Amino acid sequence: MAHEVRGIAIEHPNAFSLVATRHPAAPWLRPPLRSVEVVNTFLTALTGHGFTDAQAVDAYRSFSSVLLGHLLRESAVRGAEAAPVEEPLDEGGADVPEADGQIMLDDAPEVRRLRPLISQDRSDEVFEVSLEALLDRLNLELSQ
Repeated sequence: MAHEVRGIAIEHPNAFSLVATRHPAAPWLRPPLRSVEVVNTFLTALTGHGFTDAQAVDAYRSFSSVLLGHLLRESAVRGAEAAPVEEPLDEGGADVPEADGQIMLDDAPEVRRLRPLISQDRSDEVFEVSLEALLDRLNLELSQ
């Protein structure tokens, strides 16, 4: 999944930076994984392999944070410019569904069930856990 999202970011760095910095139809989903179907598959796979709900959501947060940070940097290196998040995305002449922002979760039972956990802002904790994991990895490299 990470390689597929990276491929999109590399092929379309300007589009990726816009998509990754704009509020999705479901603002409680973390960029760059904004597809309810993709997030549902991700969470279903984790819980199906024995992750608790909290562990699955933590893994989703960590995975999306690492992926987003790396790919935004990589997009910027390829010349992408991102407008401020507060600036509305210009849809041009595209049709915008009237239900935009009212995403249906009927086909995403895991996302619907875990929405209360996914919606929590735990950015400080995710940052610290990610930083500690990186430092542990560097320490392991040094000790080998």
